[in-house]
Order: sequence, then C-alpha cells, then structure tokens
Amino acid sequence: MMNPRSLALAAAIAVSPILAHAQSAAPSGDVAHGKRLFAADGCYQCHGRAAQGARPTGPRLARTELPYNAFVQQLRQPSDVMPPYTRVVLSDKDIADIYAYVKSLPEPPKVADIPLLQH
Repeated sequence: MMNPRSLALAAAIAVSPILAHAQSAAPSGDVAHGKRLFAADGCYQCHGRAAQGARPTGPRLARTELPYNAFVQQLRQPSDVMPPYTRVVLSDKDIADIYAYVKSLPEPPKVADIPLLQH
C-alpha cells in the first residue's frame, strides 16, 4: 500500500496532463441536488462531510480548483484507489451538480479565527 504522500504525488502526476488539456467550462449545476448526491453516493466517506478531505482517504474537494473536465475524468476513470462512477451510477448532469456543490462550499476558517486553537 502506498503511503499518503506517494499516493498524492501519483495522483498529481496522473491528473496533470488532464489539467493541461482541460479547456471547457463547467455546465451549470444544481448545488442543492449536488449536495444530496455527495451524501447519497458516498463521496463524503472519503472526502469528508464538508468535502474537506482527509490525508488517508481522499483529497479536499471544497472549492476545488480542478477544472471540470479533469473532475469528470477522475470520476469516470480514477487515477487512484477511488472507485469509478460510470454513467450507470452518475449521469453527466449529476456530476455537474456535484461539481457545482463542491465549488460552492465556503472557504475554511483561518486558524487565527478558531478560538479553540488560540490557547
């Protein structure tokens, strides 16, 4: 099994050609429906309930900067241990909705703004 750093590096290398060729804008998506799908299809199990990510399970998706085409590619033909989400599982519209949801999430608070961490 790869350690988390090796896995992240492998994913970045695999996705970088996709990022270089991703040119089209994301279709409009339904944020509320994307939120429901994120929970119903188990995305939260690896990426966290707020898409914040976790080193051992999956990267942060909240406010992703991943271009839409690369996001679709990763869902359809994952470059790592993620299961593929074929059109039987998620339609193209469903993916657009999930993408709209993760793009809509607020930025996490700054450490200086979290009272518990100020002690």
